[in-house]
Amino acid sequence: MMFFAADTGKPSLEMWINEQVLSIGVPAFIALCTAAAIMFALAKYLMARPFDIGQAQNLTNDDTSSTDVWDEAAVAVTRHNAAQARWDQWHTDLDLLIEYPAIHDVAHEKFAVRILDTAEAANSERDSWEAQPHSTSRLQGYRAAVDDFDKALFDGEHQAKLLGRGPSLDPVLKRVMDDAAHLVEILRRSDTTDDDRDRTMRALFKALKPVVGDQVVKIPEIEPFVMKQITTTKTK
Repeated sequence: MMFFAADTGKPSLEMWINEQVLSIGVPAFIALCTAAAIMFALAKYLMARPFDIGQAQNLTNDDTSSTDVWDEAAVAVTRHNAAQARWDQWHTDLDLLIEYPAIHDVAHEKFAVRILDTAEAANSERDSWEAQPHSTSRLQGYRAAVDDFDKALFDGEHQAKLLGRGPSLDPVLKRVMDDAAHLVEILRRSDTTDDDRDRTMRALFKALKPVVGDQVVKIPEIEPFVMKQITTTKTK
């Protein structure tokens, strides 16, 4: 391919363009020019790129680090609250409480003791972390305690459901829960009179308080009796 004629002096841009068009054709020449323009723009962009990338990485790393710490704390608190809500339900849901009472049998079941111990540890680690919320070590300790509590509760729920209210349950606890189940049946009958309902709630309160402690007052079926007792006490 000749870029310019030998008998002309210095070639002009117009002559060079005309020769290229004649030799490769108009469409190909346009495509070649377009590609050259793109290559030039890309080279110019890449030359300025390293500084932009480094600056962006620094900003991203700073933001991510801060966000990750916050997210870890938020996740730990959310998981802890969820596990605690599940554990509270085992104290206030009569059906769970009566049908699977072994989860509260700390006198005979190791899994029941472990739930209490890990629940207490999670609360303690939460208090420690909240006192120094920017401490990474305390946050890690809190997260580990929540993991232990959640696992202990999961295992305990499984074991309690296997035992049920069957013959493997501690005889004394089984008798208490059998009586409680009968009281709940009376309480839920539509033909139970108001006086019988009050007496039943009182008996159920006395039966379950040694098992679930002060949370007995949060059991929905017993709340009317508790509120009545509070009102009566205030009026005296």
